[in-house]
Amino acid sequence: MKKCEYINKVAIIGAGLMGYGIGIDFVRAGYETWMFNTRQETSRTAMQRAKEALSLFVEAGILSAVEADAAYARLHPTISIEEAAENADYVSESALESLSLKRRIFADLDRLCPAKCILTTNSSNFTTTSIIKDNQINHPERCCVAHYFQPPHLLPLVEVVGGEKTAKETIDMTCDILSGMQKKVVVIPVEVSGHAGNRIQGAIGREIRYLVDNNVCTPEMIDDIIMYSFGRRMANTGWFIRNDLIGLDFVYNAATSAGIEPWEPFKVRVERGELGMKSGKGFYDWPDFGKAMEHRQNMDLLRFLKRDIEEGKL
Repeated sequence: MKKCEYINKVAIIGAGLMGYGIGIDFVRAGYETWMFNTRQETSRTAMQRAKEALSLFVEAGILSAVEADAAYARLHPTISIEEAAENADYVSESALESLSLKRRIFADLDRLCPAKCILTTNSSNFTTTSIIKDNQINHPERCCVAHYFQPPHLLPLVEVVGGEKTAKETIDMTCDILSGMQKKVVVIPVEVSGHAGNRIQGAIGREIRYLVDNNVCTPEMIDDIIMYSFGRRMANTGWFIRNDLIGLDFVYNAATSAGIEPWEPFKVRVERGELGMKSGKGFYDWPDFGKAMEHRQNMDLLRFLKRDIEEGKL
């Protein structure tokens, strides 16, 4: 991990389900991190969760016991937002998913934090602009979304999304900080409710509700279908890599055979002879025709299969 020289103090505003895990990322990277909760009880819970999470890093061999203890010592619980904000260089807000609450918190942070401090929200739904617009924010240029996925200290992805008045420097610095913490950063150039990841999950959820409501599947069936098939596979191939693997011409021909106009991104590639891994180019370039990726996927799937057999799940 690489600690940015221009970041000394980090503040986590709302160290609940998501916030304490975000704090773990920062203390692992060497940042002194203040975790604000409104009550002593929730602060104690956050610190206990953090200790347990760090012990898992030790168990997994990612941290030594000494490193975990040092990381934990960099966590500073507080029930004073003023203490958390004072001299902060970077803030991650993870309060409850309430627009009015987030607007109030950002107005407070804008007032309390130094002008150079980057203010980010971990909101899973609200955009930067919806939080700061007409909200008496003096420095809207330093505000952006930095959206994690639960559990944030174990899942690498962070979606970074600016607002109408966010400065490019803010996006660049946020990406630099997060990349240094070994996060996988995706900068989304357009503000939409739910950003991108949650919209994809939401689409899956809508179909699941249809299947359950119409007695096609039980909840148990849905989970089995996801965990033992495409969910496992998608960890390696996502969606577009998967289509490159099976062949864009296969998808193209399946659509035309069904009397459906192929999706334009598939159509243009197939017509150029870019068929995916088999041709060395599709949505991605495959100089080895995908052999390395397929081998990695197959070995990962075999590890899952071996575990399932050993645990008697199959």
